[in-house]
Amino acid sequence: MKRKLCEHKYSKVPNVKLNGHFNSTFPYIVQPVDYILGELLKNAMRATVENHLDSQHLPDITVTISNNDTDFIIRISDRGGGIPHNISKKIWQYHFTTSGQNADERVAGGIFDSVMNPMFSGPAAGPMHGFGFGLPVSKAYAEYLGGSLTVESMQGIGTDVYLRLRHIDGKKESFRI
Repeated sequence: MKRKLCEHKYSKVPNVKLNGHFNSTFPYIVQPVDYILGELLKNAMRATVENHLDSQHLPDITVTISNNDTDFIIRISDRGGGIPHNISKKIWQYHFTTSGQNADERVAGGIFDSVMNPMFSGPAAGPMHGFGFGLPVSKAYAEYLGGSLTVESMQGIGTDVYLRLRHIDGKKESFRI
């Protein structure tokens, strides 16, 4: 679904490569984990495409899965240029968005884009980006589930996002419902 959103908005989409313990199985609650991963992948795809508009080849997004006795960790790595220093602390604030900050018509869609295709393109909020809830809600979900969501950014290169969630198999302390 996220690939289709990205392709519809930008007409191209980066490949997503999996590595690590990708054959691992672990119990989890579907809705919050699907929400978190969807938001993180949308952010990585958007950053990758918008920072490589003139490239024929988009760098891959790498998803690494690690599973151990206590928790499982998912790292999503992109080469989307990183998060600028001046906004790195703001990304966790509700309603903060970078949507509409790119004036390039290939991203913004031009003057008639929001009228012709209001749901999927242009600088305004839509399914791909723009409401300022994705990261704050994802972090709240992760913390509620006894885990964490952290970001490591290398300005000019890309961003690594780490989702850590405790196993909910009853063997160790996790979270309360």
